[in-house]
Amino acid sequence: MNFKLELPEGTILVNRTDLKEVLQEMLVEVQGDNVKEEIMTIQEAADYLKVCAPTVRKLMAEKELPFFQRGQVIRLNRKDIKKWMQNNPKE
Repeated sequence: MNFKLELPEGTILVNRTDLKEVLQEMLVEVQGDNVKEEIMTIQEAADYLKVCAPTVRKLMAEKELPFFQRGQVIRLNRKDIKKWMQNNPKE
């Protein structure tokens, strides 16, 4: 029994292991970009929440909004903000 396999020109065949390795490298690269976007300044958080920066500062001062501080630099994590929004629906 003879089989003939015709592939379009430019088609590249790879084995499963090689494909998995390339996909993992791509995933790490994409996730690395997302990590940068996950950490926000107060103004970025205000824009995300569609409020003014003083409102974000007030929520932080009242310990309602999660944030972290390294020295004098204050940052907010997008995942924490999303979680906070889910737990504190608009009234």
